[in-house]
Amino acid sequence: MTAPGHPQARENRSGLVGQSVRRVEDDRLLTGAGVFVADRNPDGVLHAVFVRSPLAHARITSIDVAAARRAPGVVAVITGAEMAEMTHPFPPFLMLPGLYTPLFHALSADKVRLVGDPVAVVIAESRYLAEDAADLVDVDYEPLPTVASIAEALSPTSEPLWAKAGGNVMMDHTDTFGDVDAVFAAADRVITERFDCPRQSNQPMETRGSLVEVDAATGHLTIHNATQSSHLLRWAVAALTGKQRTTTALKRFITNKQRRRAFFAGAKQFVGTNRDGLKEQDNAGPLAQLKKDRSFLGHMNKIAVGLLGKDDYPTVKAQDIGGGFGSKGPVAREDIALAAAATSLGRSVKWIEDRTENLMDGGQAREESLTVSIAVDSDGTFRAMRVDLIIDQGAYPGFPIGAPLITKMMKVMFPGAYRWDAFEIRSRVVATNKGRYIPYRGPWANETWARERMIDVVADALGMTPAEIRLHNMIGADDLPTSMVTGPSIDETMSTKQTLERALELIDMDQFERDRVAAAASGRRLGLGIACYHEAAPGPPEFWDCIHPGTGMLTPEEAHTTVEADGSVLVYTQQMPHGQSHETTYAQVAADELGVRIDDVTIVSGDTDRTPFGFAGTGGSRGGPIGAGAVRTTAREVRRQLIESAAGMLEASPDDIEIVDGNIHVAGVPARGVTVAEVARRAADDGASGDLHGAPFEVADVYNGAGDGGWSVATHVCIVDIDLGTGLVTFPRYLVVEDCGPIIHPAVVDGQVRGGVAQGIGAVLYERTTYDEDANLQAATYMDYLVPTAMEIPEIEVHHLETLSPGENDFRGVGEGGMVGAPAAITNAIEHALGARVTTQYLPPTKILELAGVIVPG
Repeated sequence: MTAPGHPQARENRSGLVGQSVRRVEDDRLLTGAGVFVADRNPDGVLHAVFVRSPLAHARITSIDVAAARRAPGVVAVITGAEMAEMTHPFPPFLMLPGLYTPLFHALSADKVRLVGDPVAVVIAESRYLAEDAADLVDVDYEPLPTVASIAEALSPTSEPLWAKAGGNVMMDHTDTFGDVDAVFAAADRVITERFDCPRQSNQPMETRGSLVEVDAATGHLTIHNATQSSHLLRWAVAALTGKQRTTTALKRFITNKQRRRAFFAGAKQFVGTNRDGLKEQDNAGPLAQLKKDRSFLGHMNKIAVGLLGKDDYPTVKAQDIGGGFGSKGPVAREDIALAAAATSLGRSVKWIEDRTENLMDGGQAREESLTVSIAVDSDGTFRAMRVDLIIDQGAYPGFPIGAPLITKMMKVMFPGAYRWDAFEIRSRVVATNKGRYIPYRGPWANETWARERMIDVVADALGMTPAEIRLHNMIGADDLPTSMVTGPSIDETMSTKQTLERALELIDMDQFERDRVAAAASGRRLGLGIACYHEAAPGPPEFWDCIHPGTGMLTPEEAHTTVEADGSVLVYTQQMPHGQSHETTYAQVAADELGVRIDDVTIVSGDTDRTPFGFAGTGGSRGGPIGAGAVRTTAREVRRQLIESAAGMLEASPDDIEIVDGNIHVAGVPARGVTVAEVARRAADDGASGDLHGAPFEVADVYNGAGDGGWSVATHVCIVDIDLGTGLVTFPRYLVVEDCGPIIHPAVVDGQVRGGVAQGIGAVLYERTTYDEDANLQAATYMDYLVPTAMEIPEIEVHHLETLSPGENDFRGVGEGGMVGAPAAITNAIEHALGARVTTQYLPPTKILELAGVIVPG
């Protein structure tokens, strides 16, 4: 499907884009040749084990490490107080209205705030010896009252986790769009419901891990880490590890003329491009001041390097990563502690997180309470929506992105693909004695769940079907272009309504009703659920500034594309693939643009010494639209340079030359040509050498987004079959109709959608991070935290629309959508099957039987 007025297809030089070519990374990964952090064991490496609190909330009255330090093989034991002398605290990253962000160190020294809070780290010759010594660390605690729920955190009498916060409400802010009160007063009806989502855990196959190598001669750190953002980790380690390091760097800066010049050159360039923004009063915050400069990251890197110097930064390398789902994006306290320990000892240190540690504090998400009110007219027309959102962020804020910023994402996305006259959301973030709340695949997803659940509630109240009320209110072709009530623009490519219409065509409703009657006769209940959404992937240019002024700095993506002297192509990206197939898809894009074979293209990622600077890393559905967009932009310019050089060799006009399978020739005359390798060799012999990588042809460029498009949209429809004897839920049919624009690799896209749906099924039927009333973790192993296997996942049909965007790059992200839509579709289907209101996302068999009236809630 293509949008009206847009070309039917983009120029595709070798036809690789759009094909499910064999994945480049498969040979390595499927034969066991992948290299993960755990696989690296350099000679003389030491091993770290963290001593963690067994209590959820307590003061540390004393800590005795003498016995541990005497234990066999122990090289060092570092306490929280000692670590505080070696490092800076984690700083606030974003200044949001009504937000208090506490300062905290890599290890806790005076107080623990969750079960698993690290209070010391033991460094020994082996993991076994470190584990034994960790048991010898004697910590005395004075227990404090715990805060184990959102309700307790809201109570003014609850014990504050952070004394300076004045309670456990870390943020309270209301955003209003339009005259909400007036619209609510004029509407025919107001319908309200509260929805609660329990805590979940990201659970990648590979847990967190880090190996910090120390150069004995220089002290330089090389960090091998399973991170989704290598440059963010590099920056954080440089900024936070070692007061002595930054103090020394400041002294060098003061006395070193070259560093002062570098610093002020970067600052001057920034100021020169932000004069208007710097004058605006509402742009007083340092990040907000940068919002108008899309090349901000480059300026900030120049300023920081001018102050610290490149030799003060570690090198971060990430090779193969076993998944992340958002959990490996934030910088963890352990990352800083390990770097500080290795620096202090002058020896390499390694840590691999075990699964219990991962379940304790490797990253949790989704625990939210959402009260939604919709003002609606009697004919089903939506007028306005009001939301009261509360997120349980746990004990410590995620760094740099945690619950506060996610509330702002939800604010923008909550209205969905529907028409509204007004919208208001009150966002609160509370602290409890639980693991930290971090982004999880589609971190704003509960806005879709609560909205799509609420739409079914409204439809039921008005006697309409879920499909009818959605079609009645959804933004359609006649409404475009338009804007969401929360600000972001929507261009003519928005196709959410078309995905719903196509999904309804694919479902035989008459057959479903016949099956439903037959199932009821055998003690089963069938239900059908619908969920529709659109997600910013990456969204229009103003999307991030609608979230919060200044966060638009995350949008730009730099890439480098080079042709080496032997004709091979290297593409450098700050993206961090961990299951997304970037080695294949980016090679497809580059090969198509350059006219070379995919085997001639190598993707370079994960090494901060070689790749472009960028904080965002991989996440937020950036890989296709932003990452591949940057690759396409740079490859296109390299192609122009190759043709220009070849034109001189062939004595022909550049306009008459084409590149096919690595051969550059006059169009229609393949025999009259040269190879890419021959052109590159000639350029190298003539002394051509790029400034960044020394290649005869190289281009570095920053890509800023996908124009006014950039929305991925989808409709999920699922049919559930519920056994009233066991409470088990199965899926006779699950289908997704999605539109992420032109598809680079169909099999990869289908895999991303199906993987997201699988996690959505887990969220509803299996996965829950539970705590007791004293905030003790109850799901610390896979005996209690249930992750679905392939046996529990049904066949998932994926259907595609491929609406083209008007900009140069029409790829859109798709990695998060499956997880965004699935919980709403499934819970809507379960409510339809049982005829009982569903207000919680977690529905294990016992809850199903309670809703069905088979058993009494207990």
